[in-house]
Order: sequence, then C-alpha cells, then structure tokens
Amino acid sequence: MSLDGKIATRTGDSKYISGPESLAFVHRLRDAHDAILVGINTILADHPRLTARLPEGGGRDPHRVILDSTLRIPLDEPVLHAASPAKTILVCREDADPVRRAALERLGAVVVAVPDPHDPEGLRRAIRLLKAAGIGSILVEGGASIHFAFLGNRLFDRVFVTVAPLIIGGATARTAVAGNGFATLAESVRLRFVDRMDAGNDIIIEALPADAGERA
Repeated sequence: MSLDGKIATRTGDSKYISGPESLAFVHRLRDAHDAILVGINTILADHPRLTARLPEGGGRDPHRVILDSTLRIPLDEPVLHAASPAKTILVCREDADPVRRAALERLGAVVVAVPDPHDPEGLRRAIRLLKAAGIGSILVEGGASIHFAFLGNRLFDRVFVTVAPLIIGGATARTAVAGNGFATLAESVRLRFVDRMDAGNDIIIEALPADAGERA
C-alpha cells in the first residue's frame, strides 16, 4: 500500500504501487502457503494468475481459493485455466445456481458451498472445510473487504504490510482494509510489530495480534 494506506488511485490504477522487491516477497509468501485466498471482485478487476513466481525461478503454486457467493466468475477467467497442479476452489452460497456450479466443475474447479461465505459463521465454516481438505495455511491477499472480514472476525495469525514511499490521497481511492470498519477504537484490531524489513524503496512490516501470547 502507499504511505497513506491506499491500494489504488480513485480511478483504480494500482500497477504498481509496490516495487519489485516487495512483489518478490509476496511470491515467497505464496510459495510458503498451502492456499491463497481472494474475493471475486479482485478476480474481476485484476484477472490475477495467483501463482508463485520466485525471482530465482520455480515456486510451488498454492491452491487458489476465491470467495464468490453467486459464482459470478466468468468461465473464461484465466485462473480457471491455469496450467498448474494447484486447484482452483470456489467458495459460494449454498443456493448458488446449480447449472453454473456444474459448468465450473466441468472445468476442473472445486466448489465449496456454505450458507454465506461473507457471513462470519459462513466464513469460519469455509475455513473448517478447507482445513478438512488438507489446506493447513492460507495467505489472504484481498481485496480490502476480504481483509476486513478476516481481521474483523479475528481469523488471522499474522499480518504482513508492504508500504511504498508515495502518497496517493483521495476520499474515494481504495484503502487496504475496507468493509464496514469499526465504530469505536475499542473494537479495533490491536497488533504488535514484530519485524521490519527493507525491500528496495519499500518497507515490509510484520505484526501479530496484540494478544497472540495469551491465545497461544
């Protein structure tokens, strides 16, 4: 994100806020996790491949988990046709169109249905189902509303933030964490910084929940 917490300008321009060193770090995180998770809006806006491309070559692709309540993902979306041993897993509502679901499964996608993946209990159920399927670690990459869903429901172990030395501004520019937000500071997510790394011109900050020691 930019120094003022933006992940895109008011027109949606976002490539690239972070420098190549930060991007390389993200790909190492992808390589280290069993799955990467994004929302359908990220897919529709950016058409990401969600693969692990290490600077030195290679990398283990994580499974690609997409929260897509009504299965809006286009059948020709690149992530559904990736030449990768990793699976594309779509988490949808139980009442999603069965015809659409069948078409996606014919393409090789795995469809996981929960009452509502954007509801706190539905999100927890989705995580339990993914864990039962052998996914032990998930890298949540966005977008901003997805970040708030996981942070707001305390469904995270640690946070990595890459901060670039630029100011974007704009009341309507997208921020790193969106959703409803918290009404009071007492409700907010409290963290403690545990590491700081230089990545080219950027800074990477690692933080844990403030009560991580108590929860362990």
